[in-house]
Amino acid sequence: MLEAQEETEDLQFMIIEALSRNPEISAELSKMTAAEARVPQAGALDDAEIRFMKKEMPGFSAQQAMATSLEFMQMVRFPTKLSVQSRIASVQAEHAHHEHLETVVSVIRRLKSAWASLWFARAAIEINREEQEILESIAAVSTTQYAVGNVPQSEVLRAGIEWARAKADAAKWSQREATASSMLRALLDRSPSAAIGEVDLPPLTPISVSLEDLLLFALQNRPMLVHDSLSVTETSLMVSKAKQEYLPDLSLSVEYMDFAVPPRSRWTVSAGITLPFMPWTLGKASARVEESQAEQSRKEALFRASKNRVIAEIHDAYARQSAAYILAHAYEAELVPRARQSFQTTLSEYQSGRSSYLTLMDSYRTYQDVRMAAAMSRMDYAQALADLEFQTGVMDLSAVPTRTQETKQ
Repeated sequence: MLEAQEETEDLQFMIIEALSRNPEISAELSKMTAAEARVPQAGALDDAEIRFMKKEMPGFSAQQAMATSLEFMQMVRFPTKLSVQSRIASVQAEHAHHEHLETVVSVIRRLKSAWASLWFARAAIEINREEQEILESIAAVSTTQYAVGNVPQSEVLRAGIEWARAKADAAKWSQREATASSMLRALLDRSPSAAIGEVDLPPLTPISVSLEDLLLFALQNRPMLVHDSLSVTETSLMVSKAKQEYLPDLSLSVEYMDFAVPPRSRWTVSAGITLPFMPWTLGKASARVEESQAEQSRKEALFRASKNRVIAEIHDAYARQSAAYILAHAYEAELVPRARQSFQTTLSEYQSGRSSYLTLMDSYRTYQDVRMAAAMSRMDYAQALADLEFQTGVMDLSAVPTRTQETKQ
């Protein structure tokens, strides 16, 4: 059983909690740390090898070995190969950094969306509670009117049916509240029994940043786009690495041998190089270059596609939040007050016998529909705003500089 709701939640504190506790963010942070740890490894030489040998052993007896040797070996790759490998590892570490940032803005978007859903569910529950009280009052008036013979019994029955329907709807909104609360707890990594306190949406205000500023900022800073641009850089380095497969690597060896008969000791120094340009191996290196060039073309195309998709999604999110704001403002400033006034007037007229039951119910349904639609429009605006922030690549639109506006001034 869930704990009682006691405290009022703060969205900014909840965002901080998500940044420190969300499992997806934590996983990406560990991935970033691992990628950074691979950078110094990529530019290092291969592990050296020391080999100890007993040679010419009659009867496989180490005591009768004719010679004992100790050899030190080191493979030295062509210097530019190590440099390219190190740069590739650095780019991959940057990949992980921007994947972490993309996960952060994605989690915050879902958090704000779930927050708005929970607010709407609780607003709907409150509207439903008031609806039941209103319908109970109407049913009482209908009963009184029927008792004195002013209305037929059918009106009393209709009023009772409407009241029962409103009570049945309460379960639907309770289920929606439970779903939104569960989503918030999952994003915050809270226990299933943890309570979610009171939530509220900020005052309805339009955004102050232009579409041009959002597009300019997103194309330069959206983590996903930076990640994809780094993919192009990485494949360019992979092409360079593949071309360097034509260059030989060097192997060095120093061996000390101790013989059972005089003269007892000898030193041997040897060096060798790989031959990647031999006719029977040249095709392999050429295929590597061709493969990496094809991958580079693919990454460049994917990067262009990502930019086009982000531009389209920002246009869509901007239009949705603009429309949602206009609608929410209209409901808040005009439609809800007028519907409330109309219903209260009709209810007074019905109580005094100057209006019919059908007229009252029509006015009542309009009032309730407008109230529910107003709450939904506020939720839609909050969610559209969260989606616009995500598509831009920020947790709050206040982080986007208004460069185009400054230029115009």
